[in-house]
Amino acid sequence: MISVDPMLLVQNIVNGIFMGLIYSLVALGLALIFGVMDIINFAHGDFVMIGAYLTFLLATSLMVDPTLTVFLTMPLFFIIGIAVYKGIIERVLGAEPLIQIAVTVGLLMVLRNLALMIFKAEPRGVPFTVFGFPINIGPITIAASRLVAGIVSLVALFLVHILLTKTKWGIAMRATADDREVAELMGINVKKVYAVTFGLGISLTALAAALIMTFSRADPYLGLLYGLLSWVIVAMGGLGGVIGVLASGLIIGVIEAIGISIVSAGARELFIYLTFFLILWFRPRGLFGRR
Repeated sequence: MISVDPMLLVQNIVNGIFMGLIYSLVALGLALIFGVMDIINFAHGDFVMIGAYLTFLLATSLMVDPTLTVFLTMPLFFIIGIAVYKGIIERVLGAEPLIQIAVTVGLLMVLRNLALMIFKAEPRGVPFTVFGFPINIGPITIAASRLVAGIVSLVALFLVHILLTKTKWGIAMRATADDREVAELMGINVKKVYAVTFGLGISLTALAAALIMTFSRADPYLGLLYGLLSWVIVAMGGLGGVIGVLASGLIIGVIEAIGISIVSAGARELFIYLTFFLILWFRPRGLFGRR
């Protein structure tokens, strides 16, 4: 019989909620890229990994908190995203899914092996963060770094939601996602929308990486974890916009916490993917699927 400490369960669920918000932020960039451009980008998680290493380099060389590095990394990643789109992704838009997978997996391998070549397999962590203290609420302890990361993630999700629903640029992105040909007939510069969307999606990985580095470390295989979780969240949300990504990320975070509490940390992925399979079994289009 499995014995579960109720307080440990509550503690892990609270942590799981904050991690779920971070997972949602990582998946948001992938959801934008896939939803608007219909491109299968398997390198998304490895941009998080590269962002984590860049955060480490900037935080240690400039002696600043990792959260402050986003003022450099987000604009840089936006430019890198546009360059990757122009140099690689634009050429395979509309191609067979197998070609898209091969190209983005190749990009994944380049990024991962570049990190291995430069940093070897040694994990790297920032020397300090101003949020490295606990917050005690009764019997529950919350790491300030996770709290801040969760709040910033939620704010970023809200701002992207406003961008998509309340601005002309967001309307252009949604119109392009719904029907590219009609969007072009309406005078929308689809190629420009694609470039900016890809740049925005990649820049969000830099924000997520900086937040992750306040409580975790960078290693060359970090992208494997966040890449797979991002695809799970996007599929579960069913391209339901920011709300779908947020709901799916929170579900994954809480289910992960329950799995750790009931069995062990090693069973976290078992619970995550079982939940994923069950949801898609009953709702093949995802929780908020539109198409």
